[in-house]
Amino acid sequence: MVKMIAVNKLDELFSLLAETSELYLPIKNGEVVLYQQWQPGSLVTLDKTNSAVSPKDIFLPRDETYLQYRLCGRQLEMDSVEDVGDIIAFGIHPCDLKAIEMLDRVFIEQDPPDALYRERRNKTVVIALACDSPDPFCFCQEFGIDPLDAPGADIMAHLTDQKLIFHTRTEKGRELLLKAGNLLEEYKGAQVDKIIKTADFGLNVEGLVDNLQDRFTDPVWDELYLSCLSCGICTYVCPTCYCFDIEDYGNESAGERFRCWDSCMFGDFTQMAGGHNPRAGRKERVRQRFMHKLQYYPREFGDIACVGCGRCLRSCPVNLDIVQVIKKLGGVKDA
Repeated sequence: MVKMIAVNKLDELFSLLAETSELYLPIKNGEVVLYQQWQPGSLVTLDKTNSAVSPKDIFLPRDETYLQYRLCGRQLEMDSVEDVGDIIAFGIHPCDLKAIEMLDRVFIEQDPPDALYRERRNKTVVIALACDSPDPFCFCQEFGIDPLDAPGADIMAHLTDQKLIFHTRTEKGRELLLKAGNLLEEYKGAQVDKIIKTADFGLNVEGLVDNLQDRFTDPVWDELYLSCLSCGICTYVCPTCYCFDIEDYGNESAGERFRCWDSCMFGDFTQMAGGHNPRAGRKERVRQRFMHKLQYYPREFGDIACVGCGRCLRSCPVNLDIVQVIKKLGGVKDA
């Protein structure tokens, strides 16, 4: 099924979709664009490049309650969290959807799976949006990602000057477009056919995973970490980072257990109750972050844990981004 809608009718579509689902869109918030729940009057920006922070928190919220408990006499009672409603993730770029699929391997394709993450994922319809004007920092093609196509989407959308074109990929996507009724028209035009080129930073990642197998003690780490401030911004904007902490909050009569984002770049992330910290220094933490991206994750799941979104290049205050690290580790194209 191929449908289209005039750009000037998009607010009507958003209003219709938001009646029955939590609708997330790239929305201008001050000087940045963030994926947020749509409300009437929201400044939706489908024509912009990547958001400041990835849309991963649609599925892995920055904080969420796992369970609530209370003591009734001598009996401990536990309450489950509220059920997740239907969700529409609208305007997800191909690189970000690829990153979400990487998170799926961690939170769903394990035994046992993460129930909260799985429920959000199963109840979400993903409308991916082709990226026909990549940001100068984007280099997704380095990792085999097509900025114009997201194979894992329920609906693939292409934005032109006057219309948004929808191509359904799954039954969930088809059912969603049918709900839009007469707001959508049949699209009988030509297939969108463009040639897009993302940034070329001179990288060569072929063989990098195997090359790093025995480089845990490589002297290169003695140099790489020096500029790091341990601010953690790289982990918060990165779409493939998923470090979290679980804490209990309350008193002897009632409380809750919640999960929140954390960062392997923070000094107390690996702090143990007995006082020992296996990664107390910045060197150990920098090494862990990039070895996980470039060696540990691909060793387990096959793909390097980077989608070339460029957020760390834009955000790191000392330019200690993954491009610079790959180059330092020898991942450079021959001249």
